[in-house]
Amino acid sequence: MQLKEQPELNQINELSEFLAKTYQPYRPIKERKSVAKVDRTNLQPIQEPKSVARVDRTNLQPIKERESVAKTYQPHFYSINECIYGRGTSRIIELFVVVIIIGILAHIALPSFLHCGNKAMQSEAKQYLGSMNRAQQAYFADKGKGAFSNSITALGIGIKTQTTNYNYSIGATKNAAFSYAVSSHEKKNLTSYVGAVFLVPSSGANDAKTVSILCETNALGKNIQPSIPILQNGVPVCGDGTVEVSK
Repeated sequence: MQLKEQPELNQINELSEFLAKTYQPYRPIKERKSVAKVDRTNLQPIQEPKSVARVDRTNLQPIKERESVAKTYQPHFYSINECIYGRGTSRIIELFVVVIIIGILAHIALPSFLHCGNKAMQSEAKQYLGSMNRAQQAYFADKGKGAFSNSITALGIGIKTQTTNYNYSIGATKNAAFSYAVSSHEKKNLTSYVGAVFLVPSSGANDAKTVSILCETNALGKNIQPSIPILQNGVPVCGDGTVEVSK
């Protein structure tokens, strides 16, 4: 009786034969040597480095105490003959140079210093006369009909007629009022001032306005009476010997 060929069995047999031919027995893998493994049998001990700051202090000598400069210094005083004919001549020249320099600086700075002091005193007069001008304009507006005040007290602004630096006074006409600040200082050369308020008719029959000006004298000194300003074409102008104070 013959067996029928089965293709599955043939495939299994072929696979078994292939595996039998290619079979390799298991071989253990050799342990690789470590790269970092070092022979430490011949290593030498590390020597401790010598300290750079180590100093032999056996032969050091004690430090001698230094004498004070104040104790050892002996000042030398030059006699008059030495100053004139000897070694002190250079010092006299230096002293003269210092005195000359101080004199030049004082000549430059002193006028500026005095001028600043004068400005502070003169600002008093300018402020007072400016207040008087405004008070006259207010007085005229209150009373009406072109009436100005002839009295500082009547203006009600609390200004004294005399201070350390100036004497104050006012005068008035129908169409103008004038205020004066005349220098009274004994030692300071101060500027004197004059203020004015003018009545200027307007286009209307009963309408009028007031304009003011403040002037100062060109000359400096005590008791210099400034000339009164005038009205030209409706514009107030300072009188002779005076200039308008910039606002």
